[in-house]
Amino acid sequence: MKFHHILFPIDFSERSRALNPQVEWLAARFGSRVTLLHVFEIPASWVWASEASYANMDCLNELRASAQRRLNEYAIRVPETRVTRVFAEGDAALQIVDWANEHDVDLLVMGTHGYGALEGFLLGSKTAKVLQNATCPVWTDSPRHPRPSDPDISRILCAIEMRDESIWLLRFADQLAQELGATVRLLHSVPEFETRPNRYFDFDLHRYLQESARVEIAKMQREAGTDFPVTISGLGISNAVAEAANEFGADLIVTGRGKAQKPFGRFQTHIYEIVRHAPCPVLSCSVSQLERTISFSDIKSFSKSRNDQQIPTSYPAS
Repeated sequence: MKFHHILFPIDFSERSRALNPQVEWLAARFGSRVTLLHVFEIPASWVWASEASYANMDCLNELRASAQRRLNEYAIRVPETRVTRVFAEGDAALQIVDWANEHDVDLLVMGTHGYGALEGFLLGSKTAKVLQNATCPVWTDSPRHPRPSDPDISRILCAIEMRDESIWLLRFADQLAQELGATVRLLHSVPEFETRPNRYFDFDLHRYLQESARVEIAKMQREAGTDFPVTISGLGISNAVAEAANEFGADLIVTGRGKAQKPFGRFQTHIYEIVRHAPCPVLSCSVSQLERTISFSDIKSFSKSRNDQQIPTSYPAS
C-alpha cells in the first residue's frame, strides 16, 4: 500500500504552508508525485453585489494572474519532476473533490480552517465539504497542533465501529503500519451516558456492551488478519479519540467515513468532531474506496511479512 499521488490544495496562507513539512515527508517516504492545486474564487461580494456586472475586469484579471504567479512560485521541497501545479476556478471544495476523483489521487492533504475565536470549535466549510464528498483518503491537520521537527509516524490510533466495513479499515491500518514501521492501537467507543439508566434495573448494560464489543472486535481482527491491542472507551466518540490519542502518544489517527458516504452513518456524523478535537493529524478513509483498493493478495503478503519478522501476535487489552 503506497500513496503514489498526493493532492495538496493550497491557498497561500500560513495555515496552508504549515502543512508543507507533512506533504514533503509523505512524498519522500512513499516516492509520491504531488499536485499543488489552487482554486481561484471570485470574491463573493462581486458575485452578489448589484453592481457585479460592472466589476472591473482588469482588476479581476490581475488577481487571477497574481494567483497563477504565486502558484508557479510556491516553494515545496519535493523534486520538481514530481510536482504538478494546477490552477482552477470555481467553488474550491467542489473543484478539489472533482479533481481528486478524476485524476487517481491516493491521498488528499488539507488543513482545518476554523477562524478567530471559534478556531477550536469550527471545521472550515471547505474541509467539511471535502470530507463529506471525497472518495480517496483525506489527511487533515490543524495549525494549532505543535509541529515536530520530524513528522515521522511511529504510533497509529485506529478508531473503529461495530460494522463489517471496519474489517477493511483494519486491513488498511495494518498495511499502513507495515509500510511505516509503526505500531497500532484500536479504539472503540461505548459511551456510558447512553446506557446509564439501565443501572437502575440491576443490570449494567454498559459493561455488557463493552465486553460484547471486545468479542466482536476480536472476530473482526481474525477476519482481517490483525491482532492489535484494543481500548474500549466510555466517552463520546470525539472525546474518546482525543483522550486515547494523547494517552497512546499517537502520531496519526486513522478512521472511516462510512460505507458509500452514508450521510447519517455514525462516524460520518462524528468525523468533523474527531478532526476538530484530534491532537494530531487524522487520516479518514471512505470504506467503500478501501474495498476496491485493498486486495486479499496484499493482505496475505503483509501477513507473511509479519510472520517472517516474528512480530508478537497477542497483546494485552487495556
